[in-house]
Amino acid sequence: MSGLDVGGLSVTIHGTAVLTDVSFKMAPGEILGLVGESGSGKSMTALALMGLLPRGAEVDGRAVLGKTDLLSLDERAMCRVRGREIGMIFQEPMTALNPLQTIGAQVAEALAIHGGGARGAGELLARVGLDPDRIGPGRYPHELSGGQRQRVAIAIAIALSPRLLVADEPTTALDVTSQAEILDLLCDLVRDEGMGLLLITHDLAVVAGIADRVAVMQEGRIVEAGATEAVFRTRSHPYTRALFAASSHVPKRIAAPSGVPVLTVDGVRRHYPGPRKGLLRRGAPVRAVDGVSLGVGRGESVGLVGESGCGKSTLTRAILGLDALDAGQVALCGDAVMPPVPGEVRRRMQVVFQDPFGSFDPRWRVDRLVAEPFHLTGYPEDWRDKVAHALVAVGLKPRDMEKYIHEFSGGQRQRIAIARAIVIRPDLVILDEAVSALDVRVRAQILDLLADLQGEFGLSYLFISHDLSVVRSITDRVLVMQAGRIVEAGPTERVLAAPEHPYTRRLVAAVPVIPAGWITPQSA
Repeated sequence: MSGLDVGGLSVTIHGTAVLTDVSFKMAPGEILGLVGESGSGKSMTALALMGLLPRGAEVDGRAVLGKTDLLSLDERAMCRVRGREIGMIFQEPMTALNPLQTIGAQVAEALAIHGGGARGAGELLARVGLDPDRIGPGRYPHELSGGQRQRVAIAIAIALSPRLLVADEPTTALDVTSQAEILDLLCDLVRDEGMGLLLITHDLAVVAGIADRVAVMQEGRIVEAGATEAVFRTRSHPYTRALFAASSHVPKRIAAPSGVPVLTVDGVRRHYPGPRKGLLRRGAPVRAVDGVSLGVGRGESVGLVGESGCGKSTLTRAILGLDALDAGQVALCGDAVMPPVPGEVRRRMQVVFQDPFGSFDPRWRVDRLVAEPFHLTGYPEDWRDKVAHALVAVGLKPRDMEKYIHEFSGGQRQRIAIARAIVIRPDLVILDEAVSALDVRVRAQILDLLADLQGEFGLSYLFISHDLSVVRSITDRVLVMQAGRIVEAGPTERVLAAPEHPYTRRLVAAVPVIPAGWITPQSA
């Protein structure tokens, strides 16, 4: 079976060059990691191979899969290639899957469109690790966890055993154990099915763990490529060295002052009704949060980590006063937090979400978006000056107030989200996976920004993340949550370097790392 041969691939969109002379080869059964910052051209390369470029795009060069020149095919011919010859796994499975169809129907659809195959939907779902006795084909996407939804997306992509599998950031939104399981699954599929895997990611440690070769992209060009270990050891291009420096970046932070806690959570419990066992019977209630207690001091950063479904999001909603408690209490600066939360209490805590684009109204300009928290306190006469100061504090320009959110990059949007959170000077900022979707250099910039703002304004952070490397670099203490309970807590370095609880040890062991021997003093 022949592999993929890409040569001189160039793409312009309305006259603007987005890819320039991209060339690489992939053998059957080979894993190629394509790494680089957001906007470097990684996803555009995949879309060019799939024939999914936006209108106005002009393509030059060659992309040959086996004996098929992909770039010469019209749309009808490409429809026969997609799915049968090339499968694609997208970053966010919840948006890639149809919420109105069962997972079995969506897998079967891929088979039916291309004439079926020897394997059925149930067999394919079992192949990707979804036990039909527990997660049958009749389930809907919203009934599954993030890792399970990603497995469904993989089942659809491999339904017809394509020659090439393109995985575009397939593990970015997953916790570390789900990420490890998905990566192991992809490696097994490559080995068993003999397909090539083009893995697009900004996580260098993931590439180090599974890729045979790596290509580094910058501004639409491949600036360095070769065997993974060789590239990681030598890092001959300055851009590659910059990516490595950013991936291990630790922001400079001042020591957290001691004092009265800003946030106190005492014995919080939150249960939900269990699944129905029949028409009139329900199962045992689900204990989403089961007796959690924690505190965050003024100027302190506390990390909250755990797998998807461990209760982090439910606990966060309770802290924000968005969910009623079954037991326990939450207090912010001594004031009880319970719905409905008074505006004076609400203003003391703000949130930065994972997806800033999804948390902003695209119809509003930035000045109105950043000023939104003022509805809790009343708009002061100088509110525009305060918005401008908040934008400057996060590294943007006052004139950015006049723009709309779609005019900014992902990192700039996250800066705007942080500006909105600090514009009314809260006591506590909750960061919910605030950097997980960012590439390594932008992530390093945002972490530096958070450290600077904490030092300047004395902010307290509750940092919720599945990325233990980020938690290690930005927090003073860490809390490990499993099945609604805090199973381990303590100073961040102590907990992550010498975990005591088996669950914490499993989380730490699942974190992908670059082998220490690949990072030599000569190339550091």
